[in-house]
Parts: sequence; structure tokens; C-alpha cells
Amino acid sequence: MKKRTFCNPVNINYQYQYSYFGRESADPAVVRYGDKYFLFASHGSGYWVSDDLVNWDFIKVDLQKQPEFALFAPATLVIGKRMYITHSQGGSILYSDDPFDPDSWVNIGRPYEWHDPAFLLDDDGSVYIYEGLGDYSIHCSKLDPENDLKVLEGPVPVFYSDYKNRGYDRCGDNNEIERRPSLEGAWCNKINGKYYLTYATPGTEFSTYCDGVTVSDSPMGPFENCDNSPTVFKSTGFMRGAGHGCLFEDKNGKLWKMDTTSISVNHKFERRLALFPAKTDGDGRLYTNTLRGDYPMFYPHETASPFDDSDAGLSLLSYGAEVRASSTLDDVHAPGKAFDENMKTWWSAKTGAAGEWIEADLGKAYAVSSVQVNFADTDITPCEGRENGFSYKYALEVSDDGEAWRMLVDRRDDTEDFPHGYFEFENESFRYIRLSNHGDFPAGGKFSVSGLRVFGAPVGDPPPYAPEFSAVRDADGRNMTVTWDAVPGAEGYFVRFGAHENGLYTQYQIINGTKAGIRSLINGVGYHVTVDAYNKGGITKGKTIKKA
Repeated sequence: MKKRTFCNPVNINYQYQYSYFGRESADPAVVRYGDKYFLFASHGSGYWVSDDLVNWDFIKVDLQKQPEFALFAPATLVIGKRMYITHSQGGSILYSDDPFDPDSWVNIGRPYEWHDPAFLLDDDGSVYIYEGLGDYSIHCSKLDPENDLKVLEGPVPVFYSDYKNRGYDRCGDNNEIERRPSLEGAWCNKINGKYYLTYATPGTEFSTYCDGVTVSDSPMGPFENCDNSPTVFKSTGFMRGAGHGCLFEDKNGKLWKMDTTSISVNHKFERRLALFPAKTDGDGRLYTNTLRGDYPMFYPHETASPFDDSDAGLSLLSYGAEVRASSTLDDVHAPGKAFDENMKTWWSAKTGAAGEWIEADLGKAYAVSSVQVNFADTDITPCEGRENGFSYKYALEVSDDGEAWRMLVDRRDDTEDFPHGYFEFENESFRYIRLSNHGDFPAGGKFSVSGLRVFGAPVGDPPPYAPEFSAVRDADGRNMTVTWDAVPGAEGYFVRFGAHENGLYTQYQIINGTKAGIRSLINGVGYHVTVDAYNKGGITKGKTIKKA
């Protein structure tokens, strides 16, 4: 069977960080080099290469020779056959004429101490770098590609934060904290003659972590904030937060956004990566589609129009399942947390030993297309790096009656330590599913699962109609309250909104509720709003669009 779908978060071997009590990778930089994609991330100790943006092979770097690869926030640039990389924390610039060889990198020093950098190669061969972290501004410098990227001009400020007028610039899991954000994670692209500078805000630890977008006619600005900003926003659903990443073009000329998503439970820098389709519309506005962005999507090269057609159309069959487990650490880590559609919460067994298990009754037998297994870190022994001999050894078994079980996925002898396994099936159906541990859990932690998610083709009828709703902004124009009546048979709702009627790409997912308190708007900008209803039978799109 040809594998055709994937599911965020990106499934790579996230590195353990000694003081984080868990895994982390963040601040991705993806660049095309020939017909390959290279992925760099914070604290990488190396980097990844891929043909398809889904399956990534790791290239390890010797940190004794190249300590720069232990730093935060990489930035990449390709000029001809030469690849450049630099990092935050005042990182030096390195280049390689053969990046497949991890020993080929040459350090050419740093023009000045920058933080959260991003390169831009302009059409005329000029090179620029954008940088800034934690301050209220992003800066730009022009570099000399003929002289080891030395500074020709700058740095000059090109953009500023403004939390008093931009709701999404406020801190907090729902933008509820009136505090200046950490403005960071700049990335700049030239598209159709315009310069698009994206920036991360308000802070990586928040569910509201997002990427705003600005535009300019000049690479050195000034940049004007766009009325459809933020261009990436995902504060609800299984995977929360989408900021500080990169915008890049795939082999088919389609735009993709890879970003950082937040867990931030064991440590505020406990993070993962996620991949979403992006586009510019006919009016030059940059959008990213995060609607159901943590549901299965088709491979990036599988569809002619990824922005509109990447969603594989599968339903989540496991939400609300009846659950039991071999043991439970405490009330905070109850078995139901593995099925609550929130990666920031998880079930934990009392131990990490072989024999611990969690089991779910889906309520009836379903035809199943795929299963995602998401592991979490509980009470791990502090450790560093990737080469620790860790692996997830587990089995997925299924049953029609809860008594006779058959093997679905056998990873009992696995040597890999990828924490977000995703498995596709043909002609598979079952009612019960059990995940069991068959070895010492990585890093001495307890057997922990943040999401055991089962997907299949829509079952039954979708909700009979989308709800009527009210969308009201209060005296503070950054805030909007959307309320609606419950729709019979609905499992949840998507509130979609945007500054333009044909651009409702910012969304809030509400499960078992009829109200969304949204605090991410821009003062002085009008918003169009609609509400969809969904269940295991599919989505009923809202036909009524109101202006708030």
C-alpha cells in the first residue's frame, strides 16, 4: 500500500534537553537543495533530509567540531550549490558545498551578535538578514555575498510589536495577559515583487503562539502589519500553538509553512514541529490553512492544490471513548487524558515498565484508516542528546469483542524513538484498541500517552445544519464573543473568521461547547465570521457569514 497521508506533529526524533525534563525541537528552517529538502531546528545536534517533507532522515553532526548546531533558531540560505546556516545566541555563519556531509561545514565567523535570524536572497543576488528576540522590534541588515556575508548596511529596525492594538500580541493561552510579547522568529520571503516578513508572538509557551505577517515594497522596510495577521494561528484542538517557523516553496511551486507548536508542560521550551499548506491570494495576502491541521493530510506532493485539498477528509473516531488502563499515576494523568484532544495533557501509568497498557472502547466497530500514537514524558531522568539507546517498544492490538485480540502494529522490538507514530491501514475495522508497553520507557520515564487517536472515513450523517450564531465585539476591539445554539448530533464546532469574507482561515475549535471567547483581533479591522458544526459524519459548513 502506498502511504498517502501524514498527521501533525512532525514525527522526528526530538532531542532530549537536560534541563527540560523531556524532548524538544523548535524554530524550524526548511530549505530546498536540489531535489531534496533540508530541515534544521533548535538544539539539533544535526539536521534532517527528505524527499517528501514527511519522512526525514537524520544527519548527525559532531558537536565537538561544530558546536554551533547546539544553538537555538537556525537560519538557512542557498546560493548556487553553497548552503549557509547561522543560529541564534550570536551564532556564527557556516557554509557547506556538500551538506549531505556533516563534516563539510566551514565557519566564517559572525558579522555581529544576532538572535533568531533569518536570511533572504533577493532576485538581484543581494542578501539580507532579519533578527530580533524578546524586544519590541525586528531588525534588518544587508550582507555582502562576495565577502563572507559581512554587513554592508544596518542593522535598522523594520517592524514593532503593538499588543495594545493587536490582540494576538498579548500573552496568555487566550491572549488574556496585558503584557508586551516576546517578538521573535522573523522569516522573510519575496513573492510576486512583495516582501513578506512573518514574526512570532506572543511567547512560545502559550497556546496562542502564532506568526503575524507584514509586507513591504523594500527588503529593508519599513514593513506594514497586514490586516489578515496573524497568518498562522492555532490555539485550540489537539495541537496548540503555531509560530516561529519558515515559509518555503515545494518542488511543485506550492507554499508550505513549518512552525513550532507548544506543549510547554515540563518546561516552557517543550515543543514540537508542524507542517501546514500556505498561499497568497489574488490580493497578495498571505494565508496558512490550519483548519483540521492536526488531522490526517495528504502528502504535500499528492495534490495539485494543497491549500484547499490537503485535508484527507477522515473523521476522529476515538474522542469520547470509554477508557481503562493498567494503572494511573494520579488524577492529573487520568486515562481519559489520552483521548481528550489536547497534547498538553496526558495519561501516565505508575511505571515505565513492560506490561503497562491503555485500552479504549470506541463504542462500536468502525472501518479504520489510520492510528496516531503520541507519547509524552513523565518523570524522566534528566538526559541530553539523541544517542542514549532509547526506543519506544510497544504493540497496538485490536478486538471486535474486547476478548479476542489481534496485532495491528508490532513495535515490540523497535529501535527508534520517534514519539508521534502514525500508521495507515487498508480493510481494517475494530471496536477496541489497546496500546501496551514492551520495554523500558525512554529516559526512565513512566509509560505516558498524550493522544491515542483513531481515524476513519466519515460515519453516518454530518450535523443537520450549521448553527445560527452571534458575534459581538466589546468596547475593546481586540475581543470578540461568538455564541450559538447547540446543533443536534454535533460533536464540536469550528469558528472561522478573518478580515476578508473570502479569507476565513483563522479558526477556533470548540468541543462540547457553544461559545468562543476570542481575544486575538486587531483594533480598527472589521472581521467576517462563520461557524461550522462537525461530528463523525463530517463537517456542515456555515452558510451565514456575519461581520463583527
